[in-house]
Formats: sequence, structure tokens, C-alpha cells
Amino acid sequence: MTEHPVVNGERRTVFGKKVKRLRRLGKTPGVIAGPVVPEPIPVAVDEREFERAFHRVGTARLVDLVVDGTTYPVFIREVALHPVTREILNVEFYAPDLARPVTVTVPVITVGELAPDVVGVVTIQTPELEVRALPDAVPEHIEVDLSLLSRERTAIHAGEIPLPVGVELETDPDVVVVVLEEAEEAEAVEEATHVLAEEIGDRPRSAEEGAAPVRERKLRESE
Repeated sequence: MTEHPVVNGERRTVFGKKVKRLRRLGKTPGVIAGPVVPEPIPVAVDEREFERAFHRVGTARLVDLVVDGTTYPVFIREVALHPVTREILNVEFYAPDLARPVTVTVPVITVGELAPDVVGVVTIQTPELEVRALPDAVPEHIEVDLSLLSRERTAIHAGEIPLPVGVELETDPDVVVVVLEEAEEAEAVEEATHVLAEEIGDRPRSAEEGAAPVRERKLRESE
């Protein structure tokens, strides 16, 4: 059995605006849902333990959530943040059936280096791939080897990336994941992105608009 980060918690009996008291005590409110729990379980988890686990595994790997002596292997499905202070307001945990595959999105990272005779700028066009695997077999990330790029081969497609044993690709295999561009092309794209950012701005939403989820990762049980 794969070892998972551990987060301790307890069943939560405080709801609504009263959960502010939990946060002052260093606890983060949340809920466990999924096929292995008959009904959603409201919980309060240790804030620091949760933050350490979240920074370590993100949303792609299981965490052992221990609630009143019972251990629930869960994914961190969604984290809601205050739109101004970025304080964690609520966490949604997903408790899967460990015997059934799930379909999840997993981040892409690059490894290796370009060959000395290959000149250009590497761009990750698809930062996440959708894969299918048993919950304990979901990889933390998917590696793309940059040494495979050359003057003749300027792109790596999803279907060309080797996956761990037991992991199947759900993303279209023809999708371009990494591309090698000439410096002039990359600079043009970066300039266009910079101009667009200036036009749109980077203004946080007002607190009245409510909490902002960090990221809602696609996660569902496969048929």
C-alpha cells in the first residue's frame, strides 16, 4: 500500500458563520464526499497539516484524512480561498473507491535538456493531461523529456509520452503538449500575452463576490 501524507481532523458540528471560530483555533472546515461514504461528512482539519499536505501532493495524489480514529484515503478536490486575503475558507475532499479507476487531470513537468545543437524556446502548450488509473496509481505529475526534441522533431504529442504502469491516457493523443519554437516566435507570443494582461488587468474580485476556488480538478470514477 502506498504511503500518503496524513491530515488529522474531527467531525464538525459548527456550521455557517460560526466556522470563523474554528479558523481562529487553527482548524479548516471541510467536507468529505464520495462513493465510500453514505452521506457527506462535515469535518474540521488541522490547518498546518492540511497546508503541508496540499503543497506536497496538490490535487493529484491521495491523502490519508484521519477523522476521529477512522482513516479516509481522499483526494483534495477543491480548496476555496478568500478572494482578498487568500485565507483557506473551505476544503472539499473526495473519497474514492480504491478498487475502481478514476479519471483525473495531472500536471505536466519537463525533465532533461535540449541537445547542444538544438536552439529554440520550449513552451508547454498543454500543462495538464487527463489520465485513468486506480486511485493509488495516479501519478503526482507526468514527465516530458526535452532531450527528445530536435531540429526535425519540434513537438511532443500526448500519445508519445510514456506513462507509468497502470495509467492510461484519456486526453486526445494528438494534442501537442510541448513545442520547440524559434526565439522570435516565442518573443512574439510573450509580448502578446503581456499586452493582453495589461488590457485585462490583474485585479482581485471584491469580497462580496464570495470565495474563489484554487482549482477544481476533474475527478470522476470511470465506468
